[in-house]
Amino acid sequence: MDVSVVIVDWHQPELTRRAIDSVRSQRVDAEVEVVLVVNEADDRTVADYRADVPAVVLVAEPTNAGFAGGVARGIAAASAPVVALLNNDAVADHGFLARGLAALAAGGDRVAAVAATVVLEGGFVPVPVGAAPGPDDLVGVDGRRWRRDADGRTLVNGTGVVLDRSGNGRDRDWLRPLQDAPETAPLFGFSGGAVFLRRDALADVGGFDESLFMYYEDLDVSWRLRLAGYEVRHAPDAVVTHRHAASSGSDSPLVRYQSMRNRLAVVLRNGSPPMVRRVVLRTLARAARDLLRPAGGQLTPAQWARLGREAPGLVAHARRARRADGTGAAARRAVESLLDTGT
Repeated sequence: MDVSVVIVDWHQPELTRRAIDSVRSQRVDAEVEVVLVVNEADDRTVADYRADVPAVVLVAEPTNAGFAGGVARGIAAASAPVVALLNNDAVADHGFLARGLAALAAGGDRVAAVAATVVLEGGFVPVPVGAAPGPDDLVGVDGRRWRRDADGRTLVNGTGVVLDRSGNGRDRDWLRPLQDAPETAPLFGFSGGAVFLRRDALADVGGFDESLFMYYEDLDVSWRLRLAGYEVRHAPDAVVTHRHAASSGSDSPLVRYQSMRNRLAVVLRNGSPPMVRRVVLRTLARAARDLLRPAGGQLTPAQWARLGREAPGLVAHARRARRADGTGAAARRAVESLLDTGT
């Protein structure tokens, strides 16, 4: 076996079958294994998958282990030295596997991950300045809004992940028209939605942290890979098309909470002391603003209370992890030279 493609499903069989079909139809000079992890699997769903895609390695997870837990279970069940992750709401271009595997091989053993290029499904047009925002508008880093239109332009979802001084991770090239010049922000990590990973490098840094559940789990692994001396690169021509926010709303209370919590958790675990202090202080300031003016706050008072209860556990987890990896402050600062200072 040369590559295991791991797909995590949570109550979206139609989308998941579409993703599986896009992998099985690839023409690639490699032996390919598809590993499907079904979160909150029931007997009927498992039976249907076994009947429809019998060649797939199926992992029936009785709980909702989230994306991080699902990926961890998929990697444990996989047999190949290279693991490709593909979101269940994405479709792989015909050359995705061949091009991604070639880019990973060309990088050598110290390149642990190669991020694919993810484009958004459908067309988009820019929203005129001054127009009322729509509920499904997508907002770029530059503040420009885009709205779905069948005759619109193809936009990039991401070409990997960048990290800023405040610990915020974001998709590089987010909402860039496909034909425009790429963003110049330094690549820090990969997106878990479409990436090629060396299994031995993942094992070397401890794999995916299931406690993160969803969001920032890919940034966390990327950060730990870089701290261990590995590289993360991008394969421009390994392309997938993503149906954005098909698995969860792009601005739901769950997304906001998980993003806030996991940003803090990942920085506590991986950041240099100055970065940890900066992010903790900014988080406390954000909490104070939201509690003083809860209307329109990023998190509700109840969510801030929940994060306060979880904070001691996050700190304890980070301390144990930092002691285990033994990375000094100087090495952490060196990795942070790849931060995006323009955001």
